[in-house]
Amino acid sequence: MKMKMILLRLLFLTSLLCSSTNQVRLVLDSSRSQFFEGTSVTLSCEEHDDSEGWTVRRNTTKRLSKCGEGWGKWSDSSCAIEFIFVQDTGVYWCESREGAASSSIQLTVSGKIRLWS
Repeated sequence: MKMKMILLRLLFLTSLLCSSTNQVRLVLDSSRSQFFEGTSVTLSCEEHDDSEGWTVRRNTTKRLSKCGEGWGKWSDSSCAIEFIFVQDTGVYWCESREGAASSSIQLTVSGKIRLWS
């Protein structure tokens, strides 16, 4: 009986998480996810009703952080990175104040293009 209650609670919590993740999605202003160092990118949290209370977060080799914490500029549900660096390579997603998360996007940043050798 105890195991059944635990499984029911787990199923309920999983269903809440799944319904939350479908409400908001992370959208890039570009159709690509690979960038050269020095280019710009804007990531937006889009929701059918209202995306207030959501922010863009990322996990890079350096750390886990949100837009505005040493990278990007947050404005109107969007995070603008004006000059992307190789160190910005990582996984990006939208996250609510309550901890619900959207699906994620892997961004890869390569070094600058060299026109001569």
